[in-house]
This record gives sequence, structure tokens and C-alpha cells, in this order.
Amino acid sequence: MKPSDTTLRKDEIVKIINQHKRFYITTHVRADGDALGSEIALFYVLRQLNKSVYIVNESIVPNIYKWIAPTSGMYIYPDIPSEKPEVVFCLDCPTLARIGKIADFVPKDAAIINIDHHISNELFGDINWVLEDMSSTGEMILSLIKEMDITITPDIATAIYIAIVTDTGRFTHSNTTPAVFLAVAFLLEHGARHAEISKNVYNTNSFRLLQLYAQALNTIELHLDNKVATVFLTKEMLEEAKVDPIDTHEFADIPVSIDGVSVGILFRDVTSSHFVKVSMRSRNGFNVNKIAMKFGGGGHKYASGCEIEGSIKDAQRLILGEIKKALQEGSY
Repeated sequence: MKPSDTTLRKDEIVKIINQHKRFYITTHVRADGDALGSEIALFYVLRQLNKSVYIVNESIVPNIYKWIAPTSGMYIYPDIPSEKPEVVFCLDCPTLARIGKIADFVPKDAAIINIDHHISNELFGDINWVLEDMSSTGEMILSLIKEMDITITPDIATAIYIAIVTDTGRFTHSNTTPAVFLAVAFLLEHGARHAEISKNVYNTNSFRLLQLYAQALNTIELHLDNKVATVFLTKEMLEEAKVDPIDTHEFADIPVSIDGVSVGILFRDVTSSHFVKVSMRSRNGFNVNKIAMKFGGGGHKYASGCEIEGSIKDAQRLILGEIKKALQEGSY
């Protein structure tokens, strides 16, 4: 990887878009609002430019985002388009491995464009545009398409709005900058459907999901002089509630909301394997990305995750051990 590859300018991406016809857009497994919103916005942009483009993901779309998914052109593994791409956009994805099984369908001669804002990005693309100071990948996509000769439609504006509002935690996280509000104002001016976003993303929960939420609340524990809080979701809890794990993303925000807690952690059994998904949220300056990276994960300073083989108790012991060490050493 050449050092110059890390300093890609937007006009290089625009040039590649103009030069090619066939595109895939993909993102990390268990895609969240930023990942999906960014994908969908770019999909509509490329369609407007008369490109052949498909969204191709490993994981299903969470219920709260199904209403914005395009009615055609979106494929979920193992359903894959027969047409091979010349260019693959990897959005909001710190490593190529994080796109999961879709990596097997990326042609060796396809150009990979890596657009991301994770501090842990491994610069795996042929072209890398990684900006750690951006609130979201969606904010980057907006910056990119402003350089292009396209009409920002309400569908595009709505998708990017979802990307930004979810990755800023409804404008509560430390990545909420003045530029974020300028971007949101611009999107509203271009028809972003704020009321629909509020209803579908934040105010439409199934009864089963709320029952599971109540069970998760009963698992809360405090650790390390009450500086760390944990919750967990077992396979049995998920199966009994009949809730798809992909719809539990917001559960990671429960423990860090406790007064005085610096690190909140959700431990969730991965239903299809013997791994535990660890989702960490933090405040008060604690960098959970450092902890996640010790276990092959990553993300952001205040929101990171990883997967650990074993039981929830095993994962909790390992993660709390590293956090305790960081607190004692003052290395967070």
C-alpha cells in the first residue's frame, strides 16, 4: 500500500465512477443506519447516472430500516447478482473481512473503493478515502455527491439523514459537530423525510422487542468501582423473544446511560456460532477502540466492538480484565 493511497481526493472517485459502468455497493455484516443509509444514497446516485449498480450485503436489513430499502437492486447473501462488477464500493467498513461472505464474490480485477470514518480502518482498498473526523460515512457520501452533477432527491436526502442521525445518536454523541447540523439543514431543504425517520427508526418497536429489552435490563451489572456497566443477551433470550439479533443494535446504549458509568458493554451470543459479540460504548475520555482492537475488532473511540470465542462469561472476563488494566495504568 502506497502512502499516497491514503490521501484520496473526491475527484478521483468521481473519475472512476465516470469511467466505469458496473458497480457493487457493500458494507459490514449486521449493517447499521450509517452503513445502510450510505449504501442506499450512493445506490440512487449511481442509478441516476445510468450505472448498473447493486447493493450486495451478507446480513438482512433490520426492521427499522426496511422502509427505505430500494424495491429492486438490493441482494442479501446467498442471493447474489449474476453480473460481475468493475468497481466495488465498501462503505463504513474498517476491514475487508467485515463484509463477510460477500468478499468471496468480489472479482480479483475489480477496483475496491474504501469510504469510511473508523479510526481502525486498515486501508484495504485500491482507493482509500478515510476521514476519522467525520461524524459518519453518510456525511462523507453527502460531501462526495455535492461534487457530482446529480439531483439530490428526497430518497437520497432521507438515506443520508438516517446515516447521520443514527451515528450521532440523535445528535447526542461527541461526533456532533457544527458541520453535522449544516449537513442536516441541507438535507431537510432537499426533502429528507424527518417525520418518517422519527417514526420508523425510533418510535416503531415490536412488543417482542420491548419484552426482550426488559429482560436485558434485568441483566445489568456494575463493575470496577461502578465505572463499567454490562448487559447481556443469550441465545435462549433471543429465541424465546423471537427477535432477530440484528434488531438489538440499540441495546448497546443501555449500560453507558447509567450515571457515573464510563464504559457500557453489551455481550450478545452469536446465534450461528460459538462466539460472543461485544459492543462497547464509552464517555469521559475512555477509548474503547483500544480494547476492541486487542481482540481483532475496532470502531471509534467511543463506540467499538469485537467478537470473542466462548461463552458470555468468558468474554466478560476478558474484556473487564483489559478495561481494569487500562484504568489502573491510566492508558485509556
